[in-house]
Amino acid sequence: MIANQLKGVDVSAYQDDINWQKVKASGIDFAIVRAGYRGKTNGALVKDSKFDTHISGAILAGLKAGAYMFTEARDYTEGAEEAKFLVSLVKDYDVKLPLVIDTEYQSNARSNGISVAARTEAIRGFCETIESLGYTPMIYASTSWLNNNLDMSKLGKYKVWVAQYYDRVTYNGSYEVWQYTSKGRVDGIKGNVDMNYWYNK
Repeated sequence: MIANQLKGVDVSAYQDDINWQKVKASGIDFAIVRAGYRGKTNGALVKDSKFDTHISGAILAGLKAGAYMFTEARDYTEGAEEAKFLVSLVKDYDVKLPLVIDTEYQSNARSNGISVAARTEAIRGFCETIESLGYTPMIYASTSWLNNNLDMSKLGKYKVWVAQYYDRVTYNGSYEVWQYTSKGRVDGIKGNVDMNYWYNK
C-alpha cells in the first residue's frame, strides 16, 4: 500500500458499545461517525442515536474524527439543509476530518427517481454550505455511483471517499479515502465494521 496512509473505521448506531481505547490500540488512526440521516420516505432529518457517544469516545481515545450525513436530498436546498443539520451536530466537537455526504441507493427511497443533474445539485448544495460554514466537505459514494449517478465534472473540487469492495479502486477520478470492506474486524468493536484507508495529502 501507499506510504503515509492512515487506517480507519466508520461507524453508526449499528455499532453499539465501542471500546475506543482498544480500537486505538489496535492501530486504527481515524473514525468517521454517522451524525444523522434524512428519512428515506418522509424526508425528516434524524440524529444518529449513538453519535455523541461515538464521536466523543473516538476523540477522547486520540483518534482523528470526522462525521457523515446519509442523504436523501432531492435538490440544492435540501442538500444545504442537510449540511446545516450536520454542522449543528458536530460544532461542539473537535472534528479534524471533513464532513461527509453519503450518497447511495436505498430501496423505496425518496431520492431514487431523481435525475443525475438533480442529485448533483443536491450534493453541490451540501458541499457549498459545508464550506460556507467553515468546514471541509467530502463526498462518499461507490465507484459505480460516482460514475453513473453523479456528474463529477461539476463536483471535481471536492474531496472523495470511494467505496469499492475489491482488491483495488477502479474509479478514475481523484479520491482521498477508500472504504475497502464492510466486514472488517477491530478489537473493541463487536461484529463487522467498515474499514478504510486514508491517503495523506
